[in-house]
Amino acid sequence: MRTFVKWLKRISSAIIAVVAISLLIGFVFEWKSRNEAEKIKATGSFVKVANHRLHYYKTGSGGPTVVFETAFDPAGHLQWYNVQKELPTTFTSISYDRAGILWSERGDKPKSGEEIAADLHHVLEKANAPKPYIIVGHSFGGTLTRFFIDKYPKDVAGVIFVDSQCPDDKKYLSPELFKMTNQGLPSGLLKFANTFGIARLMFKNMFANEKQYEYQNSIMPALLYKSANAVLEEQDQMSSIKKQASKIKSFGSIPLYILTAADKKRYDSFIKDEKLKEEMLTSWNKMQNDFLLLSSDSKQILVPNSGHYINQEQPKVIRDAINHMVNKIASSK
Repeated sequence: MRTFVKWLKRISSAIIAVVAISLLIGFVFEWKSRNEAEKIKATGSFVKVANHRLHYYKTGSGGPTVVFETAFDPAGHLQWYNVQKELPTTFTSISYDRAGILWSERGDKPKSGEEIAADLHHVLEKANAPKPYIIVGHSFGGTLTRFFIDKYPKDVAGVIFVDSQCPDDKKYLSPELFKMTNQGLPSGLLKFANTFGIARLMFKNMFANEKQYEYQNSIMPALLYKSANAVLEEQDQMSSIKKQASKIKSFGSIPLYILTAADKKRYDSFIKDEKLKEEMLTSWNKMQNDFLLLSSDSKQILVPNSGHYINQEQPKVIRDAINHMVNKIASSK
């Protein structure tokens, strides 16, 4: 028995030693990777907002300006990079990184919907982005656009939702499904993973390993460490932001296009229960359809063969919607 206990202690000590060495190697790897990542040149330009700098990427010239608001996503403006590159240069487009994401500094203001809208407005003003604006919001970005439209309605000539999140989703979902879809990222685990180089492995497939995403893959997950804390902070504020956004119920007569993912298999990877999956499909479609009530000039566009990330799976649909909106605004003058 004593021999068994002795061997058990030795095995336990060996396991602890292996784990400790692995974590040390991971920590050193992460430290070296961050030093290398600091050499990566920013995609675009910077503006000073209060006591911090925000990064933005701008293409084209002249008005109107198409403004992209990213989802709950550490890749920031990179999610729109390919869409922007393929847009005509006869009008302006701007994507940006919210405070703390990628090259944007965090600053000290709270991550509220109102503050995020104010930050974006400062970026557009200081970047000399011609008015009016067409605001394009994907997922959580769709929720955030409500604050901008509510605060600066005279600056906005059009809105495009890209499979937008619904801030009132609790009204549409069963308690079980609401909990499943709103559980978020495990904060403690992600912070641990970010410290010891594990997060780089967890998020290595944010973009497909294809030539069209060569640029994005040269940056992510290399710069993930810059975004991690800000993303978790946005997650902490998500419930409050959604509650406030749900009070903004009208865009008046501002034209609104609602792009809705229509691939019926889009939830197969994370909802295994067939009943819950069917509920999610039905509820999401109802939420998207009810967005039509936000504007007296609205229409829904179903996007076949696309999941939630329409910007990656069917970017042409977004470009077509933008071009159509630009022409609509031009013809109304």
